[in-house]
Amino acid sequence: MSAHNADRAGSLLITAAVILLFASVPIGIFIVSFVHQSMYLERSYWFFDSPMSSYVTIVAVLLIIPIFQIIIAIYLFRTDESRKRNVNVFIASLVTLLVMISGIYMSLDNYYYIDKNGLHYDELWKLEKSFYSWDDITAMKQINKNDGGTLTPEKLVFTYGIETIELPLTPKLRNEIDPVIDFVENVEGVKLVMENITTEN
Repeated sequence: MSAHNADRAGSLLITAAVILLFASVPIGIFIVSFVHQSMYLERSYWFFDSPMSSYVTIVAVLLIIPIFQIIIAIYLFRTDESRKRNVNVFIASLVTLLVMISGIYMSLDNYYYIDKNGLHYDELWKLEKSFYSWDDITAMKQINKNDGGTLTPEKLVFTYGIETIELPLTPKLRNEIDPVIDFVENVEGVKLVMENITTEN
C-alpha cells in the first residue's frame, strides 16, 4: 500500500468511524428489532421480547468498531509503507471483524419468550437456552413501586424452587401478560401475589 493510498484509506476509515459513532444507537436498535421480529418470533408464543442487554451489547459493539478504525487510521498516517505495517493492519482489521461478529451474534442470540410450555430464556453469555417449565413453578409475584402514592408495575417474578426469574414489566409485557397469568393460576394452581415497594424520596 503506497503512502498516498494509506492516507486515503486512513481518511475513509475516520469518516466511516464518525458516521458509525453517531448512527450506532439507531442502527443497533433496528438490527435487534428486525432480526428478532422476523426470524425468532412465532405465532405460538404468548410473549416474546429482547432484553435490554441485547440492545446494549450491539450498541457497544458498534461503538467499539469505530475506535478500532480510528486507531488503524492513525497507525496508517504515522507509519511508512512496509510489509510489517500491512501485516499489522490486516491483523487489526481481522480483530475488528471478529469482535463485530462475536458481539452481534451474542446480541441477536439474547432473547426470551413465553408459551404454553413455560419460559424460554436465551441469556447473553450462555450458549444454550434455559427452559423453565410451568409444571415446576412454585410462586408468581408482581412487584409494584409505590412512588408518592402512585403504584407502578415494576417486575414479574417467577419462582422455581430456589431459583427466581425476574422480568421487567415493560408496557409490552403488561399488555400481553394476561394469558400467562391466567394459565399459571387456573392450570398450575399458582396464584399471583402482589407486593408493593415504597421508594424513599
